[in-house]
Amino acid sequence: MMSLENRVLSGARISEKDALGLFSLSVSTLGALGDFRRCEAVPHDRVGYIVDRIINYTNRCVARCDFCAFHAEAGSLPAYDLGVDEILSKVEELAANGGTQVMLQGGLHPSHDLSWYLELLTAVKNAFPNLYLHSFSPAEIVHIASRETLSYGELIGRMQAAGLDSIPGASDILVDAIRERVSPRKCTRNQWREVMRAIKENNMVSSATLTYGMGETLAERIEHLRFVRDVQDETGVFQAFIPWSFSPSNTRMAEIVPAGGTDYLQTVAVSRIVLDNVPHLQAGWLTEGPELAQLALSMGADDMGGVLTEELVVQATGISNRLTVPAIEDLIRNAGKVPVRRDSRYRQWVDHGTEK
Repeated sequence: MMSLENRVLSGARISEKDALGLFSLSVSTLGALGDFRRCEAVPHDRVGYIVDRIINYTNRCVARCDFCAFHAEAGSLPAYDLGVDEILSKVEELAANGGTQVMLQGGLHPSHDLSWYLELLTAVKNAFPNLYLHSFSPAEIVHIASRETLSYGELIGRMQAAGLDSIPGASDILVDAIRERVSPRKCTRNQWREVMRAIKENNMVSSATLTYGMGETLAERIEHLRFVRDVQDETGVFQAFIPWSFSPSNTRMAEIVPAGGTDYLQTVAVSRIVLDNVPHLQAGWLTEGPELAQLALSMGADDMGGVLTEELVVQATGISNRLTVPAIEDLIRNAGKVPVRRDSRYRQWVDHGTEK
């Protein structure tokens, strides 16, 4: 019988049982296997990054998830709403600094209707037609569609016509038993899958994430990965996968002991091996810190995500990691890789006809 290591090296698809077994391997062995699979998916030593901005336009959210320190009722921050003009000012700052991607993200707002979102998208795209709007989330799509009695496909189509380019696949953890415990007012995993189908219907792309360390078992973590793989088999919409650990400070789950660095590196490698149909895997420097993210580049990750000029949700938990373009490029080079600034579709960024 072929050993687990040889099954990974053969390129075979890994079962949930085998994926669970991967966590029993030494970190060095697992990392080598993760990097092998990374080489199969992305056969070079280039590591991408993008200059973008997350604009958290509100912290009013009827979901009130236990794992979130950002929503107004968590008590960390006063409630606020940004107006369209305030948002445009922030986008202008990004454009002036050479940024290329905007992530508009809020909660499940209690009163914003579809016209508000369409006005916002139209205003941003009209003012900055060359910026890419990678915005909102599946939970927001489900919430807005329910309020407006629209199908997910119809809603996404109207947002796309107003200027939306793609939708991040913020997944939390796609195990309903966990979701019912920590975020019962958010979309179910089947609703999340239906949003991905609607994204495909509108010829758009997305991503998938994993927030782990919320009391789930390793088997449930693997269940999440298998579900993402199944949805990707069906839709092909995921450009990248981003795992990160839960930050319990200032949340209603503050008693949970945060996951450690070894757990993160194992999860990166296992994610790369299981998700054989998702091309890119981001190292989570924002939540894990620059040094751990750098190590992830030898465990299966091939992208450092965004050089964020603003981010508030993770900050609400007390984490304040920040990176500049020179700093992120130094991290990549010191990992023995080649930094490549990219665009939102994971292509090498081009400015004025010259590759950077």
